[in-house]
Amino acid sequence: MKSKRVVIKVGTSTLTGGAAALDRSRMLELVRVIAALWEMGHEVILVSSGAMAAGREVLNMPPGRYELSVKQMLASVGQGRLIELWAGLFEIYRLKIGQLLLTRADLENRERYLNARDALFALLSHGVVPVINENDAISTAEIKVGDNDNLAALTGVLAEADCVILLTDQRGLYTADPRQSSEAQLIGRVDSIDQQILELAGGSGSAQGTGGMATKLQAARIATEAGVELIIASGEMPEQIALLIAGRGEGTFFTPAPHPTSARKSWIGRAARSQGRLLLDEGACRALTERGSSLLPGGISAVEGQFERGASVVLCTAQGRELGRGLCRYSAEQLKKIAGHRSTEIEEILGFSHGDEAVHRDDLVLTG
Repeated sequence: MKSKRVVIKVGTSTLTGGAAALDRSRMLELVRVIAALWEMGHEVILVSSGAMAAGREVLNMPPGRYELSVKQMLASVGQGRLIELWAGLFEIYRLKIGQLLLTRADLENRERYLNARDALFALLSHGVVPVINENDAISTAEIKVGDNDNLAALTGVLAEADCVILLTDQRGLYTADPRQSSEAQLIGRVDSIDQQILELAGGSGSAQGTGGMATKLQAARIATEAGVELIIASGEMPEQIALLIAGRGEGTFFTPAPHPTSARKSWIGRAARSQGRLLLDEGACRALTERGSSLLPGGISAVEGQFERGASVVLCTAQGRELGRGLCRYSAEQLKKIAGHRSTEIEEILGFSHGDEAVHRDDLVLTG
């Protein structure tokens, strides 16, 4: 089998087995499998949840609903314990690990994104297993949403991985909630994440974790749009990971897009946080969606938000429906002055020009 670069995400419910503390035997079994994959020539990146669970264990605090500052405290206490456990277990198989703590801001900023990418590639080139987690001790929104699923998908794009495997407390995506319906059937493959598929996602999957199937489908969309296969499978059976990588085994396989976007455009469409909206007239909407054109100032009917040149903006119809996202060549104040005008008038209005386009096609991704 061809060697592959694989991202494996393991959730808190898998690491604890539903208990209050981390289950060392489960962690060791996963390490054993990852070590075997490295022996087979695969490069494996581990995205690990469990920092707050480790913190609760250290401080002898039960699972429950805590305010944000307490969650950050638990993550701060637990992150050291978590990485210490991983390091000790990988050492059994003579593998070294390197920790990367990321926040959404590290992925939103292009320079920081590329720096994280360089660090990741350096670890892999030296045979070190990257262990990635969100920096929950200083982040906010990531704790509220089960974002390690999306982090794993973004890591897959960042690392130019062949596949991302999300290990969870379910065997994959079902036709109905298997905890409530005896007729629920496992969906083996999803070629397109349409509205019908999205409606199959429920809420949070477990008391220990912070995300459910909805976040996994969001992650699948991020990965597959960039040409990376994503697999949802049971964390109860880590021994089947080699089969999953080979396209077999039990789980839900999400097919990569036949014409994937580049890593840079994936970053524009999914990682960069949008700072404003541009409402477009019908002609501009058609030019973007039907002809793949750049966005010219003349097609902009309204500018919302305050942002500087180079910011990520959402491109919408006049009714507010999202069409795409892109990096703007002008600030919000500058755009308000040239909106509705011809490109030949830009220099006359502003006294300078950054180009004819408000958003160039190379900096634009259709998402609607």
